[in-house]
Amino acid sequence: MSEQLAAEDVAHDAEFPELIEGLQTRRSGHNFDPEEDISDETLEALIEDAAIAPSSYNLQPWEFVAVQDDERLDEVVELAYGQEHIRDAGTAILVVGHTNAKTADAVFEDWVDAGRMDEETAQQTKAQTAEMYDDDGMGRDYAIRNASLAAENLMLSAHARGLTATPMIGFDQEGIAEFLGLPDDEIPVMLLAVGPSGGEEPDRLPRRSVDEILHRESY
Repeated sequence: MSEQLAAEDVAHDAEFPELIEGLQTRRSGHNFDPEEDISDETLEALIEDAAIAPSSYNLQPWEFVAVQDDERLDEVVELAYGQEHIRDAGTAILVVGHTNAKTADAVFEDWVDAGRMDEETAQQTKAQTAEMYDDDGMGRDYAIRNASLAAENLMLSAHARGLTATPMIGFDQEGIAEFLGLPDDEIPVMLLAVGPSGGEEPDRLPRRSVDEILHRESY
């Protein structure tokens, strides 16, 4: 069951209070119902919501690999160092990031078609973007930053549908990339276990206060 918020607990200035409630009640749970699975329709809806996350220049440098076959889930559990809740969830989704600007041609054509850039500006911007991605460190950073935004969207979408979704970065990156057949220029960013809730979760551990983490004007 999700945590419930009283109306007065939701931000007083929220134009979309249900969205704020969703943000505040989302949990990274580990209690899944192993007898229930998500439907193909729900899986596709989760990916659709993930894919509207913001991304640099709208490059959308992400892919999603869903594993639901029982034997393949067993392998994912092993690659995730024995995290058994993945099997109980029934669906594992690897969020993958591009380390190069492989979508740039189509994306910048969209910019021009939409009248948001002229052809010359689009070509210049595309060249600059490709140059940034040519740096291995920058390419990896772009992959992780953009794909992580998509992963958060997916988790919020799951929560909005009454599902539990848990992110994991504790897994054998090389092993899972090989197991799932990732191209050499794409990297595993985050592994998500997604499925119907199995019931109550432990209380959320304390979070650092705003006074502790908010810095104004400088650190």
